[in-house]
Amino acid sequence: MPRPGRTLPRRFDTPATGFYNLTALNSLGGPLRTVVILVGLLSASGFATGWPIPPLDSVHPLGNNWGNYQDYGGSPYFHNGIDIITVGQHNAEVRAVRRGWVKAWGTIQADLHYRLAVCDTNLSYTGRAEGWLYAHIDSSRWHKQLGDEVQAGELIGYLVYWTVSGFDHIHFARISDTGATWQRFPNPTWWFIQNPLTILRPNTDLVAPVFQNARTGARFAFCRDNVNNSYLNPTGLTGDVDIIARIYDKTGYTTRNDTWDKLAPYQIEHMIRRDDGLVVRPWTLSLQFSNRLDAANVHVVYKNDNTCNSYGDYSRREYYYIVTNTDGDSIIESTDTQGKWATAEVGDGNYWVIVRASDVYGNSTLDSMLVTTANGVGLAELPAAALDGRFTLTPTAGRGPRTIAFNLLAAGRVQLRAFDQTGRLATPLCDAVLPAGPHSFRFDPPAPGLYFVELVVPGVLRQTAKVTALR
Repeated sequence: MPRPGRTLPRRFDTPATGFYNLTALNSLGGPLRTVVILVGLLSASGFATGWPIPPLDSVHPLGNNWGNYQDYGGSPYFHNGIDIITVGQHNAEVRAVRRGWVKAWGTIQADLHYRLAVCDTNLSYTGRAEGWLYAHIDSSRWHKQLGDEVQAGELIGYLVYWTVSGFDHIHFARISDTGATWQRFPNPTWWFIQNPLTILRPNTDLVAPVFQNARTGARFAFCRDNVNNSYLNPTGLTGDVDIIARIYDKTGYTTRNDTWDKLAPYQIEHMIRRDDGLVVRPWTLSLQFSNRLDAANVHVVYKNDNTCNSYGDYSRREYYYIVTNTDGDSIIESTDTQGKWATAEVGDGNYWVIVRASDVYGNSTLDSMLVTTANGVGLAELPAAALDGRFTLTPTAGRGPRTIAFNLLAAGRVQLRAFDQTGRLATPLCDAVLPAGPHSFRFDPPAPGLYFVELVVPGVLRQTAKVTALR
């Protein structure tokens, strides 16, 4: 019989990722204590969690994705979370995905919209901190209260009975805010900072995104840059053009409603090459629904006019993406509308516009369309630089500026940029046609942290190096 207070070490080999209940029994067989532990793979953010709805180690159907277009008769907006549907079940349990402290309990709109905000840090910390939003909690049933500490896997409340039949769900998001509490209702100041699907494990997706014709008989639509209802014939494109693609994704885990199963894809990229193989725009990130969403930028991403009319409600979903509204990083911001295809810069000819859509699990679909530019500009050979090996970046860690060096065997266009760890463009270092020979550039990290320096020779190569800036 062990002495009171004595610790008896025991090894527990978990058979798989997921949540486990460990219960210690006394000599009469009664439980002394139950501990819930999570065993999972690390996500790109550095940690992983299970799902907030039982079973916690299983994928659930989604009724809305991070970044879905939403319009229920008011103003369009981004869906700033994921809606996890509890198919055929009312008042499902909601469980914490990670240890934290309840910094907010309240509603933004009547009884359906009560929510818990659980912060990673306790109430004594008042700076900006990250946490989890669990929305649509039934206020008439037991739930955690402001100030409570919660553990991963612990019951924190029950979902409210939803008024649209079959759409009982939790609105779940990664958020941040400031203050000892986050009780600014009905207008909380939370930032919606990360798509939970980049953290949840498992996050298996069984179905690749689907392309639909953006216009009758045409895979993509082409309109004047940042102009509504001004569409161009793809056999005679001129001037500055926006490219529109109509895409949706499904996960393969059905809500039992085909409309609700249609979700926004996680990522869209595009490239443009002439029909003789010359790449005039290498693969470029159009958008990525991974991080912070600002409702004011919904029309940066989604086209919504009489021809390409995006819809997002309970009865209809159509997503038209402006794939050229981008500066190449993963942050969606108002300045992305400066992106376009300047067709006069490439010379008249036939060009393949190629778009690739992916889900968070990595399934992808590629589609293309042949178009013709007609600006009265002759064909020109775009110079392609030839790089002698990899570029060097020194030092890779420490304080102060860094030196980036490379040698060109032939003249051509070079793009050199530095991104922070969120994917935001930190410093544009070079975007120019450089002569053959050695070149060097200085990079001063604007703040401590992790950065990725990317060198691109359009249509030829893309190289990346990592650098850590210390305080």
